[in-house]
Amino acid sequence: MKIRILVAILVLTGMTLSSFSLHKHYISLTQIEYNEGEKALQITMRFFIDDLEKAVGKRFDKNLALATEEELKNANAYIERYLDSKFKLWINGTEQSPNYLGKQYEDDQVFFFLELEKVENIEIIEVQNSMLMEVYEEQQNYIKLNIGEIKKTFILIKANDKEMLKISSIR
Repeated sequence: MKIRILVAILVLTGMTLSSFSLHKHYISLTQIEYNEGEKALQITMRFFIDDLEKAVGKRFDKNLALATEEELKNANAYIERYLDSKFKLWINGTEQSPNYLGKQYEDDQVFFFLELEKVENIEIIEVQNSMLMEVYEEQQNYIKLNIGEIKKTFILIKANDKEMLKISSIR
C-alpha cells in the first residue's frame, strides 16, 4: 500500500513539475572595443549555433550545417549578408560597415569577428542589433561597449533594437 501511495505522489509531482518546464533564454553577446593604438573598433559577436542556423536558414532558405563536415562552402557569404542586414553601426551620425574577418566555433557557440578601421574621435556611437529577432520574439542582444575609460552595456530587444551613447557627455 505504501508503495502505491509513493508511486502516486511521484507521478503527481512529476506532472506538476512538468507544467513548469524551463524556458529557454535567447541571448547573444556583442563586444565592441576601441583599440586606440590601431584606431579601430574590434567587434566580437557570440551566438548559439542552432539559433543562428535557424535565423539564417529561414532568411535564405538554406541549411548551413555550421560546425559540421557538411557545412556549406559559402556559409560565410550568407552569414555576411545576414550580419549586414541585421547589425548596424553609426559613428558620429555616419553609418559604418565593419569588415567581416571570420568565425570560430566553440562547443555549441559560434563567434564572429568584425573590425572597423580608421576610427578616430568617437563622439557618438549608435548600435542596432536585430539578429535572431525575426525568429525569437524574446531574443535579447547584449552589447558591451569599451571605448577608452567608458564601459557601457545595453540590452537590445525586438521593441528597442537600437541604442545610442554620447561619449562627449560622459567624459
